[in-house]
Amino acid sequence: MTLPTRARIALLAALSLPSLFLTLGSLPRAFAADSPISAQVQTAPLQRGELLHTLRAYAVVQVPASQTQAITFQHAMQVQTVDVHVGQAVRKGAVLATLRSDASTALAYSQAQTAVSFAQGELGRMTALKAQQLATQAQVDAARKALTDAQAQLHSLQQQGAGQAATRVLAPQDGIVLAVSAAPGDLLAAGSPLLQLGRSGSLQALAGVPPEDAPRLQPGQAVRLSSVFDPAQHWQGTIRSVGAAINPKTQRLDVQIALSAQAGLPPAGASVQADMVLGRWRGWVVPRDAVLQDERGAFVFQDDHGKALRIPVQIAIESGLQTGITGALNPAMPLVVAGNYELRPGMALRVMGAQR
Repeated sequence: MTLPTRARIALLAALSLPSLFLTLGSLPRAFAADSPISAQVQTAPLQRGELLHTLRAYAVVQVPASQTQAITFQHAMQVQTVDVHVGQAVRKGAVLATLRSDASTALAYSQAQTAVSFAQGELGRMTALKAQQLATQAQVDAARKALTDAQAQLHSLQQQGAGQAATRVLAPQDGIVLAVSAAPGDLLAAGSPLLQLGRSGSLQALAGVPPEDAPRLQPGQAVRLSSVFDPAQHWQGTIRSVGAAINPKTQRLDVQIALSAQAGLPPAGASVQADMVLGRWRGWVVPRDAVLQDERGAFVFQDDHGKALRIPVQIAIESGLQTGITGALNPAMPLVVAGNYELRPGMALRVMGAQR
């Protein structure tokens, strides 16, 4: 009896299924045996080095109060012109402003002139009467004293600029204009400041530091200052003093940093970053990305003859892109610096582009 064609095809397919399943079932085991799980990593030699424990604080450039001078006048003046602006550097003798006496000062000057003329006449009259024995020597002496007092009052007003059409205010020293308190047309009362000058070469930066870090700072210690807007701009300074009392506004200790004479100093009022070294740490220095952390703590991987070896470590210091660590590290084994996030202890390593 002959089977139909379709039946023969079905029978052959059924007979071949067990061998097909047997072949498919053996594929994963064969693949696992030929291709063990591995990870591509990058390694570098383990190295010792030094890292600086740096304190970064924000500071404001200023002129110390002891190095500032307020330009004031002993009598009321009216401002005609102001020839400088805040932040301008001026040389000794430069014109800062032009003033003139106000009406009350002009009146006082006119009265002082009249008083001198009257005293001169009175002294002459008393001298003539004394020659005619119609006045005493005491009266002559009194008239002479009145003239002396009137002349002194007039001279004082002249020294203050009274009687002049205009008074030019000159810079008493090289300096920086820190403040301008009046504009043309303003009337300055006696003793009111016209402007404030800071002595050239006296710039400092005032920074605030946490009280717990202050004991590690000393006068004379070097400080690196940089612009908060452009870190490429930097200057050198030294600690002038460390405050002993908390600043009530900042709740920090004030640190005065003197700026040495150098090119391109920041202007007064500028905000800068101040980096101060609190100490130096020596030990194993590794790239920051080489250190991982989980619930068991910080750790790194080393290349143990092609296998990933997990080493528990303690982070001692972090500085920029580098980290100082301690732990039972083997200096003969390379450190995994990239690709470590996928590693498990004992995993095979495929090292690519090892650093030297």
